[in-house]
Amino acid sequence: ESPECPRCSAYLTYHSANERLMCHHCGHSIPAPNRCPACGGPMKRMGTGTQKVQQELQERFSDIGVERMDTDTISASNTHEMVLDRFQREKIPVLIGTQMVAKGLNLPDVTLVGVLDGDLGLYADNFRSAETTFNMLTQVVGRAGRGDSSGKAMIQTFVPEHAVITLAAKQDYDRFYELEIGLRRQLQTPPFGDLVTVTLTGQEEARVLHGAAKLKGSLETLLRNPEYIQEKCTVLGPAPCPVPKINYNYRYRLTLRCRLTKPLRLLLAHLLRQFSQDRENRGVSAFIDVNSFD
Repeated sequence: ESPECPRCSAYLTYHSANERLMCHHCGHSIPAPNRCPACGGPMKRMGTGTQKVQQELQERFSDIGVERMDTDTISASNTHEMVLDRFQREKIPVLIGTQMVAKGLNLPDVTLVGVLDGDLGLYADNFRSAETTFNMLTQVVGRAGRGDSSGKAMIQTFVPEHAVITLAAKQDYDRFYELEIGLRRQLQTPPFGDLVTVTLTGQEEARVLHGAAKLKGSLETLLRNPEYIQEKCTVLGPAPCPVPKINYNYRYRLTLRCRLTKPLRLLLAHLLRQFSQDRENRGVSAFIDVNSFD
């Protein structure tokens, strides 16, 4: 059994620093049990977070120093600048971190960079997933060999032949652009079209789903009117958000594939005002996000 958050549709994450299981969405936290509540067997701590990587390195290479930089280690008394200064000044051999160590750092003595789960971002539910993965990999590859010595980067991935991975390893920006712009043109995603997300939240799932279906019906009815006949807009959903429940609030969304013209913006604003004034939607909130990064 994997312990789940009682407030969210998410698993709890083990943090060895305080021996607790924590939810990364709402902050819910409980002491980590020693035995599985379902079968009574020993609790197994699985995964490859930064803490686990640090532990593995220290067990295998006990004679070298390891510094870690992530949200658990950074604080007002231990800032990014202090960690990086200590890493360089004391010549600590290894620095482990999340994406915050990949961007914009000039560390001339770094000659080897490793990326764990380099393909993880490819599976995000977002049209920018390939672009984000390519950016992250090219940035982290660029951290190695910035000084007089040559550098080397190693990327761990389950899909080593994937075009995004291979082009990022080569830092081939032009070829990646050609590949990505062609795909976006076919799918009519930005910059060729817009993805408008209407998210509805509330503590009663049936009421949220009913509000989403009603909003979709109103939108589709209005889109058939003569003044919107020239607007090419496809309405998808309602569907659960990638994390359907956060902090006791259920979340459903409608996705509009369109070009967000002024008439469509005014129409959506009108529908949101109507939605908030409808007593049937009491307890349900709705908001719009255009070309979301989430």
